[in-house]
Amino acid sequence: KKHFIELLKENNKKIMISSYKKMLLCNYNLILTGAPGTGKSYLAKQIAAHMILGKSYSEDTATSQEKDAMNKQCAFVQFHQSYDYTDFIEGLRPINDEKGNISFRREDGIFMKFCREALKAYNKTDSKDNVPKYVFIIDEINRGELSQIFGELFFSIDPGYRGEKGKIKTQYSNLWKDAIKPEAKTFGGLQTFYIPKNVYIIGTMNDIDRSVESMDFAMRRRFAFKEVTAEDRFCMIEDNDKLADYSDEIHK
Repeated sequence: KKHFIELLKENNKKIMISSYKKMLLCNYNLILTGAPGTGKSYLAKQIAAHMILGKSYSEDTATSQEKDAMNKQCAFVQFHQSYDYTDFIEGLRPINDEKGNISFRREDGIFMKFCREALKAYNKTDSKDNVPKYVFIIDEINRGELSQIFGELFFSIDPGYRGEKGKIKTQYSNLWKDAIKPEAKTFGGLQTFYIPKNVYIIGTMNDIDRSVESMDFAMRRRFAFKEVTAEDRFCMIEDNDKLADYSDEIHK
C-alpha cells in the first residue's frame, strides 16, 4: 500500500510538471506567481530540468553529464531595484590595461551571453525538431524596473517574434565591431540581436508585493501566468529527506 501511494504521488508530480512544461512550450514565456514560500524558484528549476533533461533534477543524484547540461542550458538571475540594462543585455565595462590606464569596453550582459550560446546550439543542430532547449529563469521578476532592464527587447521577447523576425538594434550595437572576440562582432552573422527560438523564459513573483501592480502591462501580456499555491507544492516536503517522514502529518 505504501509503495502504491508513493507511485501515485510521483505520478501526480509528473503530471503537474508536465502541465507547466506544456504551458512554457506554447508561450515561450511563463511567470509563476504565488505567496512567498510556495517553492516557485524550486519549481522553476524543475520545469527547466524537464525541458532540458526530460526528468527531475537533483544535485545529489545527477550525473556529471546532467550537471553539465543544466549548467550550460539553464541560467538563473534575481532582479532587484539596482539591476539594469547593462547587467542584463549589454553595457560598457571598465578595463584596466595593467599600466594604470582605465578604458571602457562593450561587454555582453548575462542574457545576451546566454542567447549567444543558445544560438550556437540551434545552428549546430540539423533537425530543428530536436534542438537543445535553453531556459532562463528570472527570480523576483517584478522587483526590477522592467522597462529599464529589457529596453528595446520588449519587442523581441514577444512569443510571436522569436527568432530573426524579432531582430532589433541594441543600444550598443554600433560598438560590436570593436569586440576582441570575432564571434562577438555580430549576433549569428547579423548586426542585430534577437532571442533564438530555443530560448524559454520563466519568471517568478510574489503576488503580495505591491510591485506586482506596477509591472508594465506591455510586459504582462507577453507572459503566461500560472498561480502556484501551497497545496500545489506539497511535493517539496516529500522531496526533503528530513521532512518526508512527516509529510502525512504536515498535510493534515
